[in-house]
Amino acid sequence: MNNILLLGIAVFFGVFGGKIFRRLKIPQVVGYVTIGLLLGKSVFNLFTQQSVENFTPVVNFTLGIIGFVIGSELKGEVFKKYGRSIYLILVSEGMLAFLAVFVVVTIITKEVYLGLLLGAIASATDPASTVSVLWEYKTRGPLTTTLTSIVALDDGLALILYGLVSVFSKAMITKEHFSLEASIGGPLLEILECFILGLIAGLILIKVISHTKEKDMAVSFALGSVAVVVGLAIYFKLDLILSSMVLGAVTANVIPKISRKMFDAVREMTTPLYILFFVIVGASLDIHTFLKASVIAIILGYLVARSSGKIFGAMLGAVISKAKKTVIKYTGICLFTQGGVAVGLAMSIAHNLSYAGTEGKTAGNVIITVVAATTFVVQLIGPVLVKLGVTKADEAGRNVTEGDIIKLYKAGDIMRKDFSAIRKDATLAKIIETIKERESYHFPVVDEKGELDGIISLGNLRNVLAEDQLNQIILAEDVASPVEKVIYKNQPLDEAFEVFSKGEVDYLPVVESKDSRKIVGVVEYHPLVEFINRKLFERQHSLDAA
Repeated sequence: MNNILLLGIAVFFGVFGGKIFRRLKIPQVVGYVTIGLLLGKSVFNLFTQQSVENFTPVVNFTLGIIGFVIGSELKGEVFKKYGRSIYLILVSEGMLAFLAVFVVVTIITKEVYLGLLLGAIASATDPASTVSVLWEYKTRGPLTTTLTSIVALDDGLALILYGLVSVFSKAMITKEHFSLEASIGGPLLEILECFILGLIAGLILIKVISHTKEKDMAVSFALGSVAVVVGLAIYFKLDLILSSMVLGAVTANVIPKISRKMFDAVREMTTPLYILFFVIVGASLDIHTFLKASVIAIILGYLVARSSGKIFGAMLGAVISKAKKTVIKYTGICLFTQGGVAVGLAMSIAHNLSYAGTEGKTAGNVIITVVAATTFVVQLIGPVLVKLGVTKADEAGRNVTEGDIIKLYKAGDIMRKDFSAIRKDATLAKIIETIKERESYHFPVVDEKGELDGIISLGNLRNVLAEDQLNQIILAEDVASPVEKVIYKNQPLDEAFEVFSKGEVDYLPVVESKDSRKIVGVVEYHPLVEFINRKLFERQHSLDAA
């Protein structure tokens, strides 16, 4: 089966699976991974190992975009406000996960090097799955900020631990000399090189988009920059997520106003890539390899130890740093996801150990199997727990736009019911009396059944008011303007905004239903805009101010 056909099948069924899982109140990313599992070698085998490898460039580019967008959240003011808390939680959850897995795996296998290697892998958290859930549920608040920062940064911690223990573990197997300087220096140098690459690319991107007026062109330059950074990171064997993250962070901090819309557009345009990415993640897993009795105990021990380390480590760091209660309670359960970095480290370890004789090869195979199996499990339960955490913390649905707020309401939810209608047979004197009692500019005109007949605006009355002798002769129906636009009570509010946006009217009568002319309320443009802005502010800032 050719790659284009596979791509179409993956995205189509991925969207379908995501919708089904969302209806079940489960994050869409779990649906994508599940569809991938069904399409992969575990079930239908549409995605063979070769097919999965053929999509490696797409996977790498998507990881680069994820890193780029995560970087956009790492703003200077965030670290000024939450910096101490973030760093303490980062070190605490990463180190406790490392130590817990090291102890448990060493006890089970009686091999110290296996405990060290799997412990280093356990410290990493998958940013893709975690951030995908945060985006899906439009979260905002201290917990969201903490999670976004930690999943962006703990890859660096994992790399340092990996560099330290991989050299030490290999020396234990081969009885070679262990070099502390080489084991720590290598990862630190890689992190520095990632930073330099992302910084240089970011400064170039800033220079380009600062002189670009077209939004689409700015997005194109951004995606091109991500592709270049990912390509260079692969060429120089650097961490592509860290490099892309620095690119995004530099761009967001130097030109925050210009780049905000660009980052939003990147998120919207690359949704199909995210879907394809997670379907491929699912397709690459083979459930049959997880059922070997020899590794089931290690898998269960790893899962329990890593999860406990993440929960209690995050809680410890949050308590020490005096973080908010929601951060203390829910950060740990939101850090279960494990993905590309862990699998990449496992593969790197297996490759390095393959030169360490039979024992090294066996250890490498065990590590890959354990990481693959645990990744499968936590990729299914991890996103669900992220959703649970941000929901319990009351941060879901707070990172919204004006359009998101508008979609929540119907015309009947925000219409004014205390309007003053004028009977069409009312005299000019009665009209003036009604107008004096109310501060409105528009007044609906109705018949004896209360059905809409027209609208009187103060502008319509200027010429008529100049003629005092017409007070008892002119009726409301004589000066009323025909009603060209109305909305009904259950009509989505965004359709009313479409009418207002055309600039034709700033006042809309609300009728009972689509087939009725009975007026039940009115919607005015300026009060409506004030309402939307107030709701937007409440959603976005209530937790920040707490």
